[in-house]
Amino acid sequence: MDELTLKVEAGSEAHWYYANGLSQHTMESSDGTTRNTNLRDARKLGLFPSVTEVIKILANFGITKWYQGMLIEAAWTMPEKFRGESYTMFAERCYQDADQFGADAREFGSAIHEMIDRFHNDPDYVPEDELLLPYFEKYKAWFKANIIRVIDSERTVVNKKHGYAGTMDLLAEHQEHGTVLIDFKTQNMKYGRPNYYDSWPLQLAAYRECIEPKPRCLSVVINSKEAMDPFEKLWDDQKTKTSWDVFRRCTEIWQLQRNYFPQEQEVPA
Repeated sequence: MDELTLKVEAGSEAHWYYANGLSQHTMESSDGTTRNTNLRDARKLGLFPSVTEVIKILANFGITKWYQGMLIEAAWTMPEKFRGESYTMFAERCYQDADQFGADAREFGSAIHEMIDRFHNDPDYVPEDELLLPYFEKYKAWFKANIIRVIDSERTVVNKKHGYAGTMDLLAEHQEHGTVLIDFKTQNMKYGRPNYYDSWPLQLAAYRECIEPKPRCLSVVINSKEAMDPFEKLWDDQKTKTSWDVFRRCTEIWQLQRNYFPQEQEVPA
């Protein structure tokens, strides 16, 4: 399990922000190549960690289970010619295939997020990628049936008091729920229904703390397996409050473990 957890964490990238909301997710190395921004860079530049980076300190059993599923699928679909390899070589090949499955899933999720954001900013937008068209039509129908108006889309928020930042997906007026903060998730729904994870309201509660007046929190899940109507999950006020309490403590632990307190840093000139 420890090795599996390390594999999952190794494939993740940290996102960082300046106090003014500008992102600094990558840096240029001395040889001219691009690398991911790290904690040393953050200390030097006074950067704030993203909401998702802070949440990573919690054990995410949903992600671990998903990665286990990818490993099983990689082993199950491995071509016969590789089955005579040593255990070590076969296991490494399974890890590589599972990592590729994960990269493909993240790429699809990013494409869906970009598609949605472009539609929010341009009502006449239609994706050029034909693979996205059925997903677009389903999302567009849901949007027109449920969203009265867009207040803000892909807005970066910075909480200087607690030392974190991030980019929220959508703030909007919902037909049934009033003003809502929406976070979009893509998920491969093998049985046509989504799994809702406890990390989702943590993320929403963190963004919500940066907004006045306080909106309600809504997760909208899109099935990556096939185009179908998006699913809604409205998190009640008590769950949102509890999630904020948990996230706030996560920021404290994250900072103590790294001996880095962004809210106390002087912004470089």
